[in-house]
Amino acid sequence: MIKIRLISALLLGASFLACGGGSGVGPEKIRKQEDKLRDRLPIDWVNHNSGDYQGAIDSFVKTLELADSFGGSESILNYIKSEAHNGIGWAFLRLQDLDAASSSFQQATKLNRRNQDAWVGYAGVALARGRYNDVVQYGIQALSVNSDYNSANRIDDSNRQIGHDGFETRHVRLLLAEAYFQLGRYSAVDRPDPSNAAAQMRLATGEFTFRDPGQLLQEISKLALELVIENNSGF
Repeated sequence: MIKIRLISALLLGASFLACGGGSGVGPEKIRKQEDKLRDRLPIDWVNHNSGDYQGAIDSFVKTLELADSFGGSESILNYIKSEAHNGIGWAFLRLQDLDAASSSFQQATKLNRRNQDAWVGYAGVALARGRYNDVVQYGIQALSVNSDYNSANRIDDSNRQIGHDGFETRHVRLLLAEAYFQLGRYSAVDRPDPSNAAAQMRLATGEFTFRDPGQLLQEISKLALELVIENNSGF
């Protein structure tokens, strides 16, 4: 078991190295070290996908430790650290530790604003905590990176497999629909405004006609159940 103190320090981003200048390490060696770090991430995700969430946390934390001891490109290190924090976040989410998951996703999105997967996880945690405005903010940010999201088919820029679970764009639309519903933003009449629950349901399902809040809530619940049955996944 990892000491709670160590996990907390890593989740809060207490020790990030600056971009390493003057290390005397040649570019080829740095590139090989970067590749070794990147190669760890698919293995870290294997632990998560096998259901060993504590093992996944341990593995991702080890990747963070190695990244902290490496003085390579800041942009590459931020990408690797963001993905490691993202993996920790999803594992903590599966373990229903919402506070730890939220901290991890926060670190992941700070390090890499385009980490779509982390924004989706962050939105899921926010919904579970009843922070509906945050759900809207994080969900929209996730879809602004790419409107076509599928967590199971994720790859990095060198085709390394970093997929997990079975979340996709419809899940994000559902998160937004639930948040907008809780905020009382049921429908926008006579204008194509997506900032409401009914519009998100139309985007998720391809068709939806709003009649009243009761019918809207029923359809949101129906879609949630369908996604759980279809993908054996859900927030």
